[in-house]
Amino acid sequence: MPSPTDNPIMTRQLMPLDVREILDFLVRRWKLVCAIAAITFAVFLVAAYKIPPSYTAAAEILLDAPNDYVTPQDYSKSDFSDNSTFIESQIAVLRSTSLLQKVVDGEKLTEDPNIGPAALDWLRGAQGVSRVGLADVIELSVTSYDPDKSASLANAIAQAYVVDRVKSRYEGAKKASTWLSERAAYLREELSRSEQAVQKFRIDHNLLSTQSGSLTDQQLSELNVALINARAELSEKKTKYQLVDKLLSGGGDIQTIPDVLQSVVVSALRAQQSVVARRETDLLLKYGERHPDVVAAQAERRDIEGQISAEVQRLIGNLKNEVDAAEAREASLSRALASVSDKSEVEGQVGVQLRDLQRIADANKELFGTFLSRAKLAEEKSTLLNSGVRVITDAEVPDSPSFPNRPLFAAMGLVLGFFFGGAGAVLRELFASGFMAKKQIEEELAVPVLASMPRMLGWSGDANSHSQPVAYLERRPLSRYSEAVRRLRLGVEATPGSGHSPRLTLLTSAMPGEGKTTLVLSLACSAVADGDRVLVIDADLRLSAATAFFGMGDKVGLVDLLTLPMKATNAIHRDERSGICVLPAGARTRNPPALLASARMRSLLDELRGKFDTVIIDAPPVGPAADASILAPHVDKVVFVVKWRDTSREAAAEGIRSLGGRSKIAGIALTMVDEPKLPRYGRYTSLESSVSDSYYLN
Repeated sequence: MPSPTDNPIMTRQLMPLDVREILDFLVRRWKLVCAIAAITFAVFLVAAYKIPPSYTAAAEILLDAPNDYVTPQDYSKSDFSDNSTFIESQIAVLRSTSLLQKVVDGEKLTEDPNIGPAALDWLRGAQGVSRVGLADVIELSVTSYDPDKSASLANAIAQAYVVDRVKSRYEGAKKASTWLSERAAYLREELSRSEQAVQKFRIDHNLLSTQSGSLTDQQLSELNVALINARAELSEKKTKYQLVDKLLSGGGDIQTIPDVLQSVVVSALRAQQSVVARRETDLLLKYGERHPDVVAAQAERRDIEGQISAEVQRLIGNLKNEVDAAEAREASLSRALASVSDKSEVEGQVGVQLRDLQRIADANKELFGTFLSRAKLAEEKSTLLNSGVRVITDAEVPDSPSFPNRPLFAAMGLVLGFFFGGAGAVLRELFASGFMAKKQIEEELAVPVLASMPRMLGWSGDANSHSQPVAYLERRPLSRYSEAVRRLRLGVEATPGSGHSPRLTLLTSAMPGEGKTTLVLSLACSAVADGDRVLVIDADLRLSAATAFFGMGDKVGLVDLLTLPMKATNAIHRDERSGICVLPAGARTRNPPALLASARMRSLLDELRGKFDTVIIDAPPVGPAADASILAPHVDKVVFVVKWRDTSREAAAEGIRSLGGRSKIAGIALTMVDEPKLPRYGRYTSLESSVSDSYYLN
């Protein structure tokens, strides 16, 4: 399994947020942020002064329970029972076309030159209606070009709403009163007809009635009661008579019956009998039984006993007579009850119809009374009504425009300006796909950066840009750029696997225009200045920038050496000004990859390795051509050139991958670096970028 170091692409890791990065970002992009903020602020400020001002006036309307001043109402069952629904309904009324049309006509808005015929639509758009919190209060606002107009229209709509509310309630009460009155008149006729029907039915069937019902029913009830009482009385008397009869038949003492014991006459006779018996006893003891006084007393006693016996017989006869009378009375009542019952059955057959008629009459009477009372009450209410709504705050003329609010516009412009500026800076940062510093390249590509090549600043030499690198190094050997070239050479020599023997170094890049050829010439010039034998091979057989730089386009070169039987020394030319030996591209070819991949090219490289201290190959970019990938396995080291902030991360990673891994790559050279800007990249700041220019002599 290959190790992570064999892969030139290193997955970007999420780094912890550093406060220094934020500060560096702000320092790096403050001009862009401030520019966008200033533009946004200016746009908002201009808009605040260019937009025509509008004024808003507001009135407040309280939605109270309507009071009719006649009878208390249960508003739990009224439209106030659902407070939120009622308020939404009233808001809809305030926005209604009919109400607004009344205001348009009353205020003559169509004659206003600033409004015109579309006054209704304008007023609908200018109006604002909303509930105030959770209170039963509606805020009505109107926004207009004129502060006086906005206040007058708000008050006009509020007053029109109150009037409309009173009118609608009055019309509703009047309509209800009229309908109830008409209904009561109809029910009066119905009640009269139903009562006449009941009376006619009674007359036709000879049905007399009392307060408790019909006469027959009353008689039947009374006879039932009388019959029950008669039967109870008969049973009692029969019981007494049967007791007497039993004593008579059984030889018992008849005088022990209750009626005898309770008789006053019998009690008086017994008292006389007792007195005569005591006198008889006294006379008998005094004179004997033949004395006339004794005989007279005995005769008196027997007479009294006869009277008692006669009285007892009379009482027994009375009991018998009472039983007979009770039986006769019970029989008479039974016959009377039977007669009345027969009559009641006859009346019951027609009573069903009578009761139906009576129920209809009673219902009509109750319904008529209800409608009559409600009609009277509705008529009284219609004369004294309350709308249930009132204006608690009249709209006042506003002192300042509601839109645009210039201080608010300015504040919003400033806030949004910095927001848009920050967003633009972040987007600019995110869309910057290139590398900013050495550490960033090393973290993302896992390849060391050998040197950071600054721009050649302050150059006023030869106007020919192709001679600029050599002339610059010659005239400014102690400049920042010259030191960077030396650092790159030392970095290549210090890479693992490279000894002190002459070696081949290939320079390539991902895309054209990244300063590869300029760097090749700079390395060669620096090595020559140190006394090395240097050969520059122009292996870019398509553009041949190095050949053009030295003006050797008409000389034999690499293509001729690979296709013709000739010696290498015949194709190598020395530049007298710089002392650099050059193997130019030579003749044009249609198949550069085939020539560079030939055995002749490999033997040529081995031959040149022994003749020069340093051989630098200027290869084409790996993006558009495969030539560098073909040459990479046959050289000692490869230097990959990356242009600062321009070469995309994806292109650099793909270029390193196309070279077959990082085993031959000595490192990366970061070219055209604007080093004064490097300290703005936080943790990616390089050491050399923090050194002052005063340290370098030229």
